[in-house]
Amino acid sequence: MKEYSHRLMLQLVLILAIPFFMQGCLSSQEQTKQVVTEQSTQESVEAVADEIIASTPEPEPVAQVQEQSELVFEPNLKQAKKVVHPPFETKVCTLCHKSSSPKTGDDLLMDQPDLCYQCHEKDAKEGKKFIHGPVAAGACTICHNPHESENTTLLRYSNINELCTSCHAAKGDFLKNTDNIHPPVKDSCVNCHDPHTEDYEFQLRADRKKDICLTCHVDKQEWITTVKSKHGAINIGNGCQNCHDPHGTGQPKMLKAATVKDICLTCHDKTQVTDEEGYKLLNIKKHLDENPDWHGPIQWGDCAMCHNPHGSDNLRMLNKPFPKTFYANFDEKNYICFECHDAGKIKNETTIDDTNFRNGNSNMHFVHVNKKKGRTCRACHDFHGTKDYPHHLKKKTEFGKISFPIRFIETPTGGSCAPACHARRYYDREKPIKNLK
Repeated sequence: MKEYSHRLMLQLVLILAIPFFMQGCLSSQEQTKQVVTEQSTQESVEAVADEIIASTPEPEPVAQVQEQSELVFEPNLKQAKKVVHPPFETKVCTLCHKSSSPKTGDDLLMDQPDLCYQCHEKDAKEGKKFIHGPVAAGACTICHNPHESENTTLLRYSNINELCTSCHAAKGDFLKNTDNIHPPVKDSCVNCHDPHTEDYEFQLRADRKKDICLTCHVDKQEWITTVKSKHGAINIGNGCQNCHDPHGTGQPKMLKAATVKDICLTCHDKTQVTDEEGYKLLNIKKHLDENPDWHGPIQWGDCAMCHNPHGSDNLRMLNKPFPKTFYANFDEKNYICFECHDAGKIKNETTIDDTNFRNGNSNMHFVHVNKKKGRTCRACHDFHGTKDYPHHLKKKTEFGKISFPIRFIETPTGGSCAPACHARRYYDREKPIKNLK
């Protein structure tokens, strides 16, 4: 904007100075004549200035030239004019060839890459632990044209991925046939891989298990570091790649399986012990196989509806809080359950439609839960799946170190239970029952 203003001001100063310069060069007779015509001349100059201003293109708006906050990918490497290799530009062929007019590339002064290293720094290309095959073989001209190219760094293709897949054909087929490609991969292989050498396997720019992912996913870096309940899968085996394919899959989030549940069960098919608190986690696969009446999120294959797979500040990586104990003071905000279920099921003392667990219109959920030291949902319900009883009721419940049966019996209009905490008690939605014990 400043450059545009300075240029315009210079044009106007030069134009407005013309009559004064001419006035100093004229004879006295002409100067007298000039005085008579000064007003018309000034008007003409102003008209010319207006014309210049009108014809000068407006500068780019400031908003368009500001630095963008998001990373912008630019896979097209084609240049406005040809890129010429400096030795070729000199037209002295004997810098690289034995003959002054070579017809093939077989008469080089020395083999690649030694010839290239006469100018290019060897350590910059071979000084690290893992070396790309063409570099190790000294086949620089597989990727670069030694004379001239229309592309950046004399590459033989105007797109990095086309260049890479000219050898890595399987990845080329993958890119063409996979619906959900990881954006950095779709853009350019060199976003993650160095085409020459690196200290990490596959010439990755950082460790493949987690660090390479966190160079972009910086929000996840902070998250997995600071949360109280951490997911062990992130720090074992292949790290992020335990669940995600870094190139892409046909599934959302580059998951390696059709559903989140399928991913989870690749690890949760055995008894697990958590690092943070040392308690044993259920063998969920076995539990679901044995209890086919699944909770809704399990039916939909979406464990992440309740659990954050990267960890959280809540019990067992839940997305929202849930009481850990058998008893707890009721607080709607302390139950993830009410993200889906209507809290009226618990909060309304009387009802005819919030719940079927009622004796007449007396809400039995309210009686059990909505109180100081109320029973938490875990006292009676299993959150993953059940088999023996409806409504995801558990066959047994745990109170401290004791496990005892609920002994639930359902009737067409109600039911009864006889856990260790009281004698058998009944409820009926149509004919309320008065329990004497």
